[in-house]
Amino acid sequence: MAKTCVGCGVVIKTWTDPMHFPEEKIKPLFQTLGISDSVVEKMQEKDVLCKKCGNKAFCRHAVVIYNYNKSQLLPEEFEALLKSGEDWIPMAQAELASSPQTQISETTSVNTGVTAPSTTTNKAGKITTAEELTRLTDFRHDQTKAQWNKNGIVQYKDEGIAILQRRWGSQVQFIVACSQVTKEGYRLMVIDEGKEGSSGGFSGGVNAYFYFQRMDYVR
Repeated sequence: MAKTCVGCGVVIKTWTDPMHFPEEKIKPLFQTLGISDSVVEKMQEKDVLCKKCGNKAFCRHAVVIYNYNKSQLLPEEFEALLKSGEDWIPMAQAELASSPQTQISETTSVNTGVTAPSTTTNKAGKITTAEELTRLTDFRHDQTKAQWNKNGIVQYKDEGIAILQRRWGSQVQFIVACSQVTKEGYRLMVIDEGKEGSSGGFSGGVNAYFYFQRMDYVR
């Protein structure tokens, strides 16, 4: 299905050109931010802007859009946005760098009564809401999975937690790992006995999983 760009009149083949701005995405955003833009305001239901006109609209209001995203996104999400290559991002950064007074506080509303989330922090940074934590688990899934050693004595370790696995035949390696994480300030919090098995008349956990937390991150 072909549509005509509201901004310049160019014909857009929406099924082959995904790089366009549909009304249902760009107009609500501009309304939320209180942005008055003559081109976007002309858009009716199902209208579209071509990539060039959509980029121009974002560039005209780059600072407002930049600060809104900075206040609403998680740090990892915002960092990914900055690397996305959108034309309006370097424009906003340049304007903010040259005119510090144009910066919008992350704790105030963005020209429309839309208030950024609470900035209550702990040692690890901003305390996430349930919705933000869900987004974070999705965002970090692939990165964390790549660091997870399912069959290792040290299954996972970062600055906040360590997960060790005690396996039959690897007791010495487990002792070494357990001693080291304890010296680094990690405290054992939970033991999961894992799967059960039996041999020679004895039964119990085949493997056990030990969950440590570093005390620097525990109140």
